[in-house]
Amino acid sequence: MELDPIYSKLFDILEIGDDYPTIIMGVLNLSPESFYKGSIYEDISSLGQAALDMIKNGATMLDLGARSTAPWSKKISIDEELNRILPAIELLCKKIPEHIIITVDTQYKEVAQSAFDISLKFNKRIIINDVSCLKTDPLLEDFIVDKKIPIILMASKKIPGDLLHIKDIVYEFKNTIERLISKGFDEENIILDPGIGHWIEEKTYEYDLKIINNLEILRKLRKPILVALSRKSFIGSSLNIPEPENRYNGTLSSTAIAVYNGAHIVRTHDVNKQLIDIIKMAEILRRNK
Repeated sequence: MELDPIYSKLFDILEIGDDYPTIIMGVLNLSPESFYKGSIYEDISSLGQAALDMIKNGATMLDLGARSTAPWSKKISIDEELNRILPAIELLCKKIPEHIIITVDTQYKEVAQSAFDISLKFNKRIIINDVSCLKTDPLLEDFIVDKKIPIILMASKKIPGDLLHIKDIVYEFKNTIERLISKGFDEENIILDPGIGHWIEEKTYEYDLKIINNLEILRKLRKPILVALSRKSFIGSSLNIPEPENRYNGTLSSTAIAVYNGAHIVRTHDVNKQLIDIIKMAEILRRNK
């Protein structure tokens, strides 16, 4: 299939970096196993309106995932992931404005292929968001290289989120980026996610705090940085708040610090004026260091 030009030109169109406003990525979960119940849309009829509300409030990217990546979640088959996510992708392609980008949260080539095929049918832009840093399914790497689809890489060595220290995160990212470049992939189509969260037992909340405080080190790779902090367990452990529903204030404060330290994309369950104002203030402070 001839490559659609929307992919080769994606980051010419997407304004991202220190000179541009932080991008807001709204989270739309199709997995009832997800840790925050307020983000789950099992009924696809409510998904379209939720997406439009996020866009109205400032989101320009929508992250669509059908498989919970929390380590304790029930595992599902690729067929189940496809059954959940494909109708949702088609719905969003029909409903959302042309400039809004869908990111497909998957670790599997089969899911990425099907999402890509739908996106071409509607002339929409998608990005693949792989929390395994292309470790789970080697075929996914070859697929994104072949189709030139932009990729969000989350820091992982063997399994999702298993890196504890920022120096190891940078090292693993560097190796992955070099490998992709050697295969002909455009390095400007790479976004980096340091992998905040309690992905493995050893990764206690203190590691997440250090990663957020040291994002400046990750900036040395000269790639856009995405942070996914929203209502995560490091906030609960820091503030002794076990319920994700009650972690919004902690989300706001840690988001402000992450943006101040150099994040370019914020992945969030909540898109509203309060979040936008906090991010803008962090940007102003960063520019006036």
